[in-house]
Amino acid sequence: MKEIAKLAGMSTMTVSRVLSQKDCCSLKTREKIEAIAAKLGYFPNMLGRSLVLDRLNTIGVIVPNIIQVFFPRVVNAIEETLAKEGFNVFLCCSRDNPEIEAQKVRMLLGHRVAGVIMMPSLRSKLSADSAKMVMKQNCPLVLVDRIIEGIKTDSVGWQSEEAMAKIIEHLVERGCRRIAYVCGAKEEWESRGRTRGFFAAMEANKLKCFAYVNCPSGEDALRGEIIKLFSGKTRPDAICCATDILVNDTLQLLNEMKVKIPEDVALTGFGGIINSHNSKLRITTVAQDAETMGIKAAELILKRIREDGKSQPAKFERIRLPMKVTFCESSMR
Repeated sequence: MKEIAKLAGMSTMTVSRVLSQKDCCSLKTREKIEAIAAKLGYFPNMLGRSLVLDRLNTIGVIVPNIIQVFFPRVVNAIEETLAKEGFNVFLCCSRDNPEIEAQKVRMLLGHRVAGVIMMPSLRSKLSADSAKMVMKQNCPLVLVDRIIEGIKTDSVGWQSEEAMAKIIEHLVERGCRRIAYVCGAKEEWESRGRTRGFFAAMEANKLKCFAYVNCPSGEDALRGEIIKLFSGKTRPDAICCATDILVNDTLQLLNEMKVKIPEDVALTGFGGIINSHNSKLRITTVAQDAETMGIKAAELILKRIREDGKSQPAKFERIRLPMKVTFCESSMR
């Protein structure tokens, strides 16, 4: 750094701050120092710096998967926001498995990350224990998208109940009364905001759920349940799916059974991705702003890191982002 400072005609402190990605000088000065450093083949010793600070300038991010389009969009927004502040991202995938998630948490803590942004795999005791493990090490933690009740930490979630209520009200206005709800495993989904919102809205409209369908094991289980729904004399006049992935699978099954949408049954989703995959039929669904969620999560973790070892805050931030309901008459009766 002394050699770079000499060639640049600047102090070693200025060089140090530029190479540490701190916003301390003009763009012209930064570009000059970086060009000289590149010419000399200099790379900052991040490991040495982390030994001094007892942490890496890195945030661990744990996601359930990177297959669904939603999670990569959140991670991309997190990475872009953190990069502006000189932080890197250490990305881990739990594969929606709480045991793998716990392993990833231990690994991140062993690498002395500066904070953890966690999208829990399941709302299980093991996921809750993993969150507590992070907090016990005085490592900042932000829960994102899937919030674990009882864990006192910062979180960024959705106004899911309100969004689902709008969908039910819209269905009721169009004469639907026999509304079925399709979601994943009951132990995971009964605590989710959209599920609570569904049943609360049904009760508010003095309706009972026509069928509460839980499909934890994929399309084969869903096939049997959909066939059962339409094999009796009384059929549902609306199917409310908890995710757009379930909408896609349900739509294929209904097409096979020659059940017409919306003439025979209304169909709604949740997530905002179904219409990008289905060009023939537009589905009423709820759009999630993944970019805003990622930005808010990154801002929260940076806020806690900047407090630099202060005691746990008396009040954690619980951000709930609004969701946009897209009503498509082609999927409504």
